[in-house]
Amino acid sequence: MTSVIAVTAGPAAADLLKAVAHPKDRWTTLFGTPGGTVAAQIEQIEQLGIDQAVFVLWGHLASSKFRGAFFTASYQ
Repeated sequence: MTSVIAVTAGPAAADLLKAVAHPKDRWTTLFGTPGGTVAAQIEQIEQLGIDQAVFVLWGHLASSKFRGAFFTASYQ
């Protein structure tokens, strides 16, 4: 089953760039959603483009009814 969760708030691009600089480290962050805050364990992150702050994230959710579910996300 695939679910889409709309993100209304999240980490700043500078924090994501820190995660890109240390790709072997797992990184936990919080994302705001219409249904509340969701914690996510980011296991891999990739920055797309040189001038654009676009990121692709892979990991699993650490909270909510989807706890443990793997996710892929794009983030600007």
